[in-house]
Amino acid sequence: MSAKEFGQPQPTKIDKLVEDAVRYCHQRSPEALDSIFDNLPAALNKQVVTGIVAAFQGDINTLSWFCGYMASEINRSEDNHKPHHPITELSKTLIKSGMEAFTDFMPYPGCRIVILNPEKFESLPEEVQAVVQQAFNVTEQSQEQAQRINDALMQELTVTEE
Repeated sequence: MSAKEFGQPQPTKIDKLVEDAVRYCHQRSPEALDSIFDNLPAALNKQVVTGIVAAFQGDINTLSWFCGYMASEINRSEDNHKPHHPITELSKTLIKSGMEAFTDFMPYPGCRIVILNPEKFESLPEEVQAVVQQAFNVTEQSQEQAQRINDALMQELTVTEE
């Protein structure tokens, strides 16, 4: 052990996974991100996502790209060359308008986005709300309905070991 390492906390498995995931996001490599997310239990995936979001505070472009990836718009590296990703662009608009990804809104597989903070969304300028309503079929749901949908989506995303 070198003197430089002495007394320094060693990175945890999650720290290393987050570091790799952040690098893959910068590289716009969905296949590499899949290699992380497809091989971890849901609880660890959540920790990695939290670390990624924290790392990209202030980097709207990369965080928006990650939202597109999470919503399944970007599945292969070739997708990065497509001119338009609605979730990615919408995420960028919402973030620039003051909403926080994964706190105020959440991308979901199937090219969906869920507004988690309707009060904050309703306080956005009308033109931003109009962009969302033009891009997507906006439906209002009760907290219970939203929770059932969330639970069903999480069950879809959870990989069980056999």
